[in-house]
Amino acid sequence: MVDEVLTRRSVPLTRTEQDIDTPAALRRSDGASVYTVAGSTLYTSPALLAAEARIVAHAGERDGTRVTSAAVERALAQSAADGLPLNAGQAALVTEMATSGARVQLAIAPAGAGKTTAMRALAAAWTAGGGDVVGLAPSATAATVLGEAIAARTDTMAKLLWHLDHDPEHLPGWARRIGRASLVVVDEAGMADTLSLDRLIEFVTARGASVRLVGDDQQLSAIGAGGVLRDVRATYGALHLTELMRFADPSEGAASLALRDGLPESLGFYLDQRRVHVGDLTTLTDDVFDAWRTDRENGRDAVMLAPTRELVGELNDRARTHRLDGQTPERAVPLADGSTASAGDTVLTRANDRKLRVTGTDWVKNGDRWHVTAVHPTGALTVRHTTSRCSVDLPPDYVRTSVDLGYATTIHTAQGVTADTSHTLLTGQESRQLAYTAVTRGKTANHLYLEVVGDGDEHNVIRPEYVHPLTATDLLERILARDDSAQSAHTTRRVAEDPATLLGQAAARYVDSLHVGAEQLLGAEQVARLDSAADLVVPELTKAAAWPTLRAHLLLLAAQGGDPVLRLRATAGARELDTADDVAAVLDWRLDDTGLRNAGTGPLPWLPGIPASLCEDPQWGPYLAARAAQVRDLTQQVTEQARSDQSTPQWARTGQRRPDDELLVDVAVWRAATGVPDSDRRPTGAPQLGKAAARYQQALDSRLATHHTPALAEWQPLLDRAITDTTRDPFIPVLAERLSALSRASLDAPQVVRRALADGPLPDDHAAGALWWRITGRLSPAVAARAESDHHLAASWTPGSLTSSARTRPTRCRRARGGLPWSPPSTTRSPAAAPSRTCSLVGSPTTTSTRARRSSGGSPSS
Repeated sequence: MVDEVLTRRSVPLTRTEQDIDTPAALRRSDGASVYTVAGSTLYTSPALLAAEARIVAHAGERDGTRVTSAAVERALAQSAADGLPLNAGQAALVTEMATSGARVQLAIAPAGAGKTTAMRALAAAWTAGGGDVVGLAPSATAATVLGEAIAARTDTMAKLLWHLDHDPEHLPGWARRIGRASLVVVDEAGMADTLSLDRLIEFVTARGASVRLVGDDQQLSAIGAGGVLRDVRATYGALHLTELMRFADPSEGAASLALRDGLPESLGFYLDQRRVHVGDLTTLTDDVFDAWRTDRENGRDAVMLAPTRELVGELNDRARTHRLDGQTPERAVPLADGSTASAGDTVLTRANDRKLRVTGTDWVKNGDRWHVTAVHPTGALTVRHTTSRCSVDLPPDYVRTSVDLGYATTIHTAQGVTADTSHTLLTGQESRQLAYTAVTRGKTANHLYLEVVGDGDEHNVIRPEYVHPLTATDLLERILARDDSAQSAHTTRRVAEDPATLLGQAAARYVDSLHVGAEQLLGAEQVARLDSAADLVVPELTKAAAWPTLRAHLLLLAAQGGDPVLRLRATAGARELDTADDVAAVLDWRLDDTGLRNAGTGPLPWLPGIPASLCEDPQWGPYLAARAAQVRDLTQQVTEQARSDQSTPQWARTGQRRPDDELLVDVAVWRAATGVPDSDRRPTGAPQLGKAAARYQQALDSRLATHHTPALAEWQPLLDRAITDTTRDPFIPVLAERLSALSRASLDAPQVVRRALADGPLPDDHAAGALWWRITGRLSPAVAARAESDHHLAASWTPGSLTSSARTRPTRCRRARGGLPWSPPSTTRSPAAAPSRTCSLVGSPTTTSTRARRSSGGSPSS
């Protein structure tokens, strides 16, 4: 049956190597290559591939209904008259969605971007043009919120799909009325699985109607197969809302967008604003509760979030115990989460039940929050909705199976929740999407409580993270790099077959094969001699973290002839080792001058060649030659790919002039072969530890340094004095470019920087990012967004576009004559002359040690 499913009914998305004859030493007992991870091959169904293709194809159709521009303008004017004026981004989205004629159109709306207001105006424009609007959403709660916004009939996608599958002859009235003039708005579309979305779109478009998909592909995604929204965006583009309306501090909104995209500089805001608290899990649980309690006592609407239901249960129990204050309730009932509830508690319903009617059009839904007003002897509860204030009786069976305490909730459940403040407990294992959801719940403040202290278990003391504990910044950076967003089957296959992906795998396998081949050639007796002699040459050498690497390189040197023990002894005796943090790493660096282990250059400049003895081996010679050829072939493919791509890579878009084609190719090959992720904006990625790779990386960095824009030369002196170590902060060139963009817009950028620095010391980590977010808070969203873009600022805004807060009054903006961008004389200033104007504004470094503070039980919000 397994063979039937995999070979006849499924389509593989990843491939395994079958064209290289692998030596026995690199095969497992079942004959498979050790480089093939058991169970790692990904499969999909032909039905899913077809569904993705249909959705993308519909997004390219433009024969749908169009609303007149006059109807759109009337809707926008009416919204303004009702006290809900739309900003430029919202107005553009409404206009395009109403007038494009697209059968399927996508809008990306990050958390807090004013999606609800835009959808209300869209519905008004569509109905004013003679059409009707229907709203659908993956969850009943989202459908209710959408219905309140657009004043139209809304329901869940599941309701429609159930009827299509089980009772197509008796569709709901709103579904039967869908026709040519209908617009179906699908909210939270990123949470819908692909097959369900396909069924919905096929039904709607077959009846002549149009679909508008609204959601955020960086929030938590569907449980089923998803990711098709990214394919739609990549193929036909998407509309975007980028001006956030939720946050009281615009810089927090801007930082949340950067965090959404996985940009490390976003952490500068949260570190600078003391939103990151660290400690052990027990202490942090207390601190989350204490901060939440303090906020509630001060009249703030606060939420407690945690990544697991176990932690949520602990927080809920703390909250209920505090509410009872030692009193015993007259009557309490057991809930589904193992806790109990009594009158006065806050509870959460976890299942939709249309039979439990709250009003004529509303029912009890998953995710609704309620106050318990009465507990009945039967175990039933009378509850009042926290928002609508409507009451309903929950029967005993529903209470036992589908009601939890509602003081705290999981991050997943909180998607769609808005509060004044949020307090989120994190373990460090979360994805970027979870972190993004957490830091966008609160309007005035969002706090993260991060576990960085061990649990005291003596069995964990040998784990690397306990021997060398990670800092809060390390853990947060790992969270940002952990992308769990859904990926479509088409994208998964394309990435798996991308030469850049394959080159990274091929280079790693080539090097590992060299080391295994050298060990096999040397023989078990000589290898055992090296292992036993190592600790005699340098005490406890084999316990050093870098010993496996040093051992492999000694064996590779031995394959060139010579005694590995003698080579180790000679290297160890060359210079002192007492000051080394890792003796094995120091010895590995000293082994030879080039780091190529005397084997010459291999298929890439920093990889060793194949030793002559291995080349002559009848088994290893052909195998390693095939491995090297594979690396060279993929390198050529990556090279051709880089040369044909006329766009500028993400890492070179800000703070750099576009490098020449040869350098772009070299960096593309390096990033592919060393596995630098696309999210890493450092041109050559993290520093390499191997000697040959480190020297090649340094050479690339030196070549790239000549391509920095004049902005870095202009602003480097000031930034060097304001920030302790600018050489280790990859955001420095980006910050310099943005400051120059502000100057080109006729803003007094040095004055803005000086006032930002006066707010207090910058954090140790991500100081440049922290400085930028301080500056962002002094600019209007439009100006800040322009500065962050790849284009030069045009001084075409009115003075009203700048903030007029007491903190700062930036200099006036000038409008470009004739609508053309205007550049002040400073844009042509010689870089050599510029520093004298900026560096004198800062008298001494302002950065002090302000790492994320350890929680001490106090409320960060008070």
